[in-house]
Amino acid sequence: MKTIALIAIALITTFATPAARADYCRPYVTHTCVVDSRTECRWITDSCGRRYSYEITVVTYRSYYSNGETVTFTRSYRG
Repeated sequence: MKTIALIAIALITTFATPAARADYCRPYVTHTCVVDSRTECRWITDSCGRRYSYEITVVTYRSYYSNGETVTFTRSYRG
């Protein structure tokens, strides 16, 4: 019985260790900052064919990762 328990523990630690190591080595976001923010005018047509304008705010962000990599992305907000 003791041998079966030791084999089970050895198998569990063998298969669990690579997964834990993979999570440990995965880069993570250290911080995100705003690179640019601007307001744009856009046009839309209603169901009667009339055009009207509205403003959106376009914000560009940059995320910094723990391995030195950066990712830039843009989001639009209406309002």
